[in-house]
Amino acid sequence: MDLWFERVVKPRCRGQALLIRYADDYVCAFQYRNDAYRFYQVMPNRLEKFQLHIAPEKTGILRFSRFHPGLRRRFTFLGFELYWTRDHRGELRVMKRTARKRLQQAKRRMRRWIKAYRHLPGRQFIKALNRKLVGHYNYFGLRSNETSLWSFYTHCVECAFKWLNRRGGKRRSFNWCQFKAALSKLKVALPRIVEKQRQHVVFT
Repeated sequence: MDLWFERVVKPRCRGQALLIRYADDYVCAFQYRNDAYRFYQVMPNRLEKFQLHIAPEKTGILRFSRFHPGLRRRFTFLGFELYWTRDHRGELRVMKRTARKRLQQAKRRMRRWIKAYRHLPGRQFIKALNRKLVGHYNYFGLRSNETSLWSFYTHCVECAFKWLNRRGGKRRSFNWCQFKAALSKLKVALPRIVEKQRQHVVFT
């Protein structure tokens, strides 16, 4: 795939072309629409030579340009939604946020996990919870994704408050203020950005 794109596809494009791939998931960007359409037409034939097929529900052509910012022209890749918009300085940037489907799935998994392991002693429970939280942050902790990270964290805290209060058949063991103080003392992992600052690459 990579060699074919570099040696065959790019030399035949009138403008710039870019392939971003992880395993069998990939996104191709083209400066000109005609180049994108030609690639879209030949790609299925190329895959069939290796007994592979495109996923129709994930395949399509989208105008993705800083000249057309907004969430309406967004796409999902590797669990993120990518879209153009202006940052806090008013500059146009490609923003990333956790795809809504992935975020809801992650919340459901955490809700089930908290309910299943609420019997653990306090510090042991927080230690295990932190491993789950940090694992999520390490993958989704990209710049511009702070809102989704805090949404995930808040959901986990609220679920922990609900189910820890029901341990041992008790309806409520502590109030919200007591619970927040305990979380601070036990140092529950807060959302954090792990992506390093890098130079933005755009088509000219």
